[in-house]
Parts: sequence; structure tokens; C-alpha cells
Amino acid sequence: MTNGQDMPHQTGEPTDQLTLGLALDDSAVFANYFPCDGNALALAKLTSVGLDGKGADFIFLWGEGSPGLTHLLQATCHQSTALGLGSFYLSLQEVDQLTPDVIEGLESLEVICLDDLDAVAGLAEWEAALFTLFNKIKEAGNTLVIASRLTPTNLPVILPDLKSRLQSGLTLQVHELTDEQKRDALIMRARMRGMEMSPAVGEYILARAERGLPALLKLLDRLDASTIKQQRLLTIPLVKSTLGW
Repeated sequence: MTNGQDMPHQTGEPTDQLTLGLALDDSAVFANYFPCDGNALALAKLTSVGLDGKGADFIFLWGEGSPGLTHLLQATCHQSTALGLGSFYLSLQEVDQLTPDVIEGLESLEVICLDDLDAVAGLAEWEAALFTLFNKIKEAGNTLVIASRLTPTNLPVILPDLKSRLQSGLTLQVHELTDEQKRDALIMRARMRGMEMSPAVGEYILARAERGLPALLKLLDRLDASTIKQQRLLTIPLVKSTLGW
């Protein structure tokens, strides 16, 4: 799915402490997240956030590899915005470019999505700020969605109270797609762009490309542009000429 953003994105009423950052990826929506059986529960829980005006208080997503955690968090924000709810997305991956005060005041928004939590685990100032925010969100009755490569138990968190808070919510594993599912996801995304990709073309790409879904979708961008420019169908010869294989 999509890669994490370096800076925050907020929708809804701004607070004094927040600085708007890069926009959410417009393509990160639930409609184009490939719905494999192993991720059905996570998808169901996230798509229900905000539908009744309130979502689950706390959802913790984790997954190894490239399971599309960022895509799911950003899709949650897109849906929340469409429902008229204030939302906020922030990746903590580039922690050296951020300070903990960026998350102050977020409890005023209905849906807060924090990505790459493992990047700040073990950093005392960040852990204190997260613990404070967690309590304020709970008091406000709003929704917090966190994503990490590690489970709450395995995160190297040093603040015991934060550790217990992280283990208190609904924890869901998000699985990376199998090769067959990645092929089918490519076919689905190609169809959504108006391109027909045969299983043979999908398998040809998967056999030669980097296996992570974000990298595969970048190749799909190039193929999309090539089919439009050359006015040709998406075939193995077109893939070869476009990607230099």
C-alpha cells in the first residue's frame, strides 16, 4: 500500500498546537485495499469507525513486512472526513524531524491515527507525551488507531503505564499478502485504473519485480502511463519494453 508520510495531516477544526503537513494519499482508501481473509477482521473494525458517530476507543494494528498499515490508517482518516469527523494522521517514522508537542491537543478530534509507533518506543519524551494523549483521548471518548511493526507486548517501551495502555485496546495483526494475493491485488488496482491485466501478466511482473506491494504499485503507475502514451493494451511485451526487462 502507500508509504508513511513524514509530516502530520489533520482534517477538521485545527488546534493551536498543530502544524498542517502533507496531504493524505488520495489513493489510500478502503475501496482499493485488497480484502484477503487474514485481514478481514481488521478491515471490518476500521471501516466501522465513525459510522455510528463513535468508533472503538483504541485499535492497535501490527504487522511485519509490507501489510499496508499506512494504507489502512490513511483510509480510516479519509472515511472519517467523509463522515464529517475531525481526523489526524501522523507517521512517527521520521522522528528526528518531529517533536512530541506535535501531538498536543489531538484529543479534540474524533479520530487520531498514529503510524510507525515502534520508531519512538524507548524515547522518554515521546512516551510521556503519548501516555498523556492516550488518557485525554479516552476521557474525550474519541478514537485512537495506532500501527506498529511490533505487537504492544514486544515494543521496547520503557514507561510501564504506557506499556499497559498499549495492551489495553483491541490488538489486530495485519498480514502481508501472499504472492498470489499480490498478483490479484495488482489485477484489481489495474482494473480500477481502466486497465485489464491478465493473470499471466501479473505473474510475469511478480516473478521479476521487488515483492513489496508499494514497489509493485509504483510499477503499475509506470505501466499505466505507458499504456496511455502508446495506446496499447497491458501485455507482457509492453511490460518488457516499459520496465526494461
